[in-house]
Amino acid sequence: MNIIAVVPARSGSKGLPNKNIAIVNDMTLIEIAINVGLNCNLITDVYISTDSNEYTDIAERAGAKSKGLRKSYLSDDNAKSVDVVIDLLESLDESYEYLVLLQPTSPIREPGDIEKMLNKIIINHADACVSVSQLIEPHPYKLKLISEEGFLEPFMVEGSEVPRQSLPPVYALNGAIYVIKVETLLRDKTFFPPKTLPYLMNDNINIDSEEDLIFLKAMTKSDKIKIWDKN
Repeated sequence: MNIIAVVPARSGSKGLPNKNIAIVNDMTLIEIAINVGLNCNLITDVYISTDSNEYTDIAERAGAKSKGLRKSYLSDDNAKSVDVVIDLLESLDESYEYLVLLQPTSPIREPGDIEKMLNKIIINHADACVSVSQLIEPHPYKLKLISEEGFLEPFMVEGSEVPRQSLPPVYALNGAIYVIKVETLLRDKTFFPPKTLPYLMNDNINIDSEEDLIFLKAMTKSDKIKIWDKN
C-alpha cells in the first residue's frame, strides 16, 4: 500500500504566533510531526503543506517532501484542513490508498499509534480512524447556558441533574492523528465519514496558546508526558 502523511503548518497563527515552529525538546513542532511520520514503517511519503518558505525549509531538512507553497485562499483563517489536503493530493503524480494527517500542534503520539490505527481500519472494514481522548470534566450534560434574562439554565436538560458517575463516557478529538482512505476523503470531503473508528489516546495537549506551550514543556520535563524521539 502507498500511504501518505501530511503535516499541515500554516504560519498565520494569532493566538501563539509561529506556534508550528515552537521548540520542544530541541525540536520544532513541525520536525516532531515529520519524525513520527518518517519512522512509521507503513508510511510511504511525508509531505509538508504550508504557506511559509521558512517552514518549508525546516520540513525539507527534516526529511519531508514539498509541492511548493499553498494557494493564498488555503492560507487564511477560514481555510479548512480537508481542502488543504485535497489540493495537495490533486497536485501529486503518485496515488495513495490511505492518508495520515499529523497536526504539529498535537505532538503526543508515536509511530506505533499510526500503525495501530491503520490496522484497525483494515480489520474493521472502516473508512477512517481518529484519535480521541475521554472527556472527564466538564461533562457536556453538566454545562450551563445563560438565558436572555440572565439566569443559568441547563445546556442539555436530559441528564443535567444525574450524578456524573452515572453519565455515559464522552470523548473529544485530540487532534493528534487522523487516518482515512484517500478515495473516501476525495469523495466525501471530510475526515469524518460515517464509518469512522475512535482510537483512544488520553495523553495529549493541543497547543493554541503560550500557556499551552508552557504546560507542555513542564509536563515533558517532569516525564509525565513524553514526546516521541527516534533517538
